[in-house]
Amino acid sequence: MTGSLQKKNGKYYAVLNFKDKEGKRKQKWISTGLEVKNNKRKAEQMLNDLISEYSSSEYIEPSKDLFCDFLAKWIELNKSKVQITTYDGYKHMLEKHIYPYFKSKGLRLNQLKPIDIQQYYSDKMNEGLSPNTVIKHHGVIRTSLQYAVKTNLVKENVADLVDKPKRERYHASFYTIDELNKLFTVIKGTQIETPVLFAAYYGLRRSEILGLKWESIDFDNKTISICNKIIRGKDDNGKLSAISQDKMKSETSRRILPLCDTISEYLTQLLEKQQENVSIMGNCYNHKYDGFICVNAKGDIINPDYVTDAFSKLLKKNGLRHIRFHDLRHSCASLLVSMGYSMKDVQEWLGHADYTLTANTYSHVDMSEKVKMANSVNEKFTF
Repeated sequence: MTGSLQKKNGKYYAVLNFKDKEGKRKQKWISTGLEVKNNKRKAEQMLNDLISEYSSSEYIEPSKDLFCDFLAKWIELNKSKVQITTYDGYKHMLEKHIYPYFKSKGLRLNQLKPIDIQQYYSDKMNEGLSPNTVIKHHGVIRTSLQYAVKTNLVKENVADLVDKPKRERYHASFYTIDELNKLFTVIKGTQIETPVLFAAYYGLRRSEILGLKWESIDFDNKTISICNKIIRGKDDNGKLSAISQDKMKSETSRRILPLCDTISEYLTQLLEKQQENVSIMGNCYNHKYDGFICVNAKGDIINPDYVTDAFSKLLKKNGLRHIRFHDLRHSCASLLVSMGYSMKDVQEWLGHADYTLTANTYSHVDMSEKVKMANSVNEKFTF
């Protein structure tokens, strides 16, 4: 990098000569603030200091992109690297929250300061977003800015200088055994009977249940292989649709569970019913999802959103306590914990990648062991 002094409006300017990342020559004018008269030596010293400063850390030409536009581009660049559900989550986060907020501020990427991000977090929590949700926003913002540093668009990741919210511990809702038995009574014959049974009996995720195929069921060896997913996504027209995807969330999500007698008998009857539907519907039957377990009478895959909505309506209609469909997974886990199975066993059953997640989520569920501990301590003391 080279530089020279130039005079403008009676003051000295340091003019730095450099090449941008494409190899094109550029100039940067920096005011010294010094009057031309009697300040030549001071100006020369400032010029040398500036050349040294900018040479020690490669000069980065200011980006003209607004931060919100940069983030939108980054999300699209990473579309092929993440799962569809993750991409949809990023898009929702961007379009509903991050983009309109920073667009209104008019902040360019190179103008972004830690206080701007800190204020965003504060404003969003004041709007009602939970700390855990804002932490997800932080993760996207920080990772995108890390890419900006890597690609020489900014010098530092200002998100690293921000205090993110403290994570709130999640307390899962769950049904008792009595509530589950009542639920099993009212779901019989409904379109969500199969999803509810697998969520309650095995604690499977919604996507794992809808991804189950008949080839995953080994009636002879009495096992169920969890290896496929059906997730909510958008088609080429932007319309929500069910999309088949073979890639699981993690390697630990791919697991084999025992097929209990009740579910084995239920599936045998369900398979016979599906074969009967194929015969009855004839050419009207949809063979696109042949092999999947969770299909309706016409052969259409059960839409993920339908499962969630229908479950909520079914609870309300029958006067049952409201929980989310995903809470059936928690109900299964809490039942296993209450029966004395270890957190490690429950982790593997649920397909959690991290033991800590299992322990933190379900350690508070069973009070019986804690009662025993309290009684044991009580017996030792004579107060």
